[in-house]
Amino acid sequence: MLVISIILVNLALVFYTISILNEVKEEVLRSWHVVMFFIGLTCDIVGTLIMYELGGGIVKAGIHDILGFIALLLMLANTIGSVLILKKYKNLLNKFYKFSAFAWVIWIISYILGVTTHI
Repeated sequence: MLVISIILVNLALVFYTISILNEVKEEVLRSWHVVMFFIGLTCDIVGTLIMYELGGGIVKAGIHDILGFIALLLMLANTIGSVLILKKYKNLLNKFYKFSAFAWVIWIISYILGVTTHI
């Protein structure tokens, strides 16, 4: 199960990175970005839940755990926000790019902390 969780979290990294960097670079939010956000979020949640179970269902109050939880919430907000922006609030698109980039940076920091502290 550990291998599956590692694969899922790395898939989340790929989906988040491709979609967010493309969205920020082109300054256009496309429907495929939203799909990739959802796929990345799903991989992230399932991978995280598997790791949580493998860890005995215990959350330590370490920096990786705290930042990881914040990063997951930011990606959830980013995914939901992308749907709202695409469907209804296109006028907020400029602010959304900045939020996406911020959420991605926090997620990457959490990812790197997880990799380096759990090897």
